[in-house]
Amino acid sequence: MTAVPPPLRPSTAECTCFRVRSAARRVTQIYSRHLAPSGLRISQFSLLGHVISRGPVSITELSDLLATDRTTLTRNLRPLLASGVIERAAAGDKRRHELVATPAGSALFTRALPLWARAEQEVRTAMGTKLTRDLHGALDRSMEKLAPL
Repeated sequence: MTAVPPPLRPSTAECTCFRVRSAARRVTQIYSRHLAPSGLRISQFSLLGHVISRGPVSITELSDLLATDRTTLTRNLRPLLASGVIERAAAGDKRRHELVATPAGSALFTRALPLWARAEQEVRTAMGTKLTRDLHGALDRSMEKLAPL
């Protein structure tokens, strides 16, 4: 009788999710430090930028674009709505609302953009051109492969 090997028990350091989240936290810390003078967190900066670039956009469209669920998106939008940088606007269908940036939101984004650019440059410089390009490619391919069911 042959012994059955024990099931594979990888350590958390080998866990793909752990590694991706750890890297994301490290990168987020850099962006947070640079964006602090604007009062925006990187998640808020990104949301505001997407709303500005997409024009009026529904929460469903935005959640699909950002690969996040509507509940998380709604929670992240609250401070932007409360501060008046994003507002809800009625769409053609009166039951449906879309998000639009206010003039104050566009001005805030314009002020925050150079801060974001410095964070982006710090990350790219630290990683180097090849690693940055490889990481972007790997992340893009991962998003394609890990499409929602």
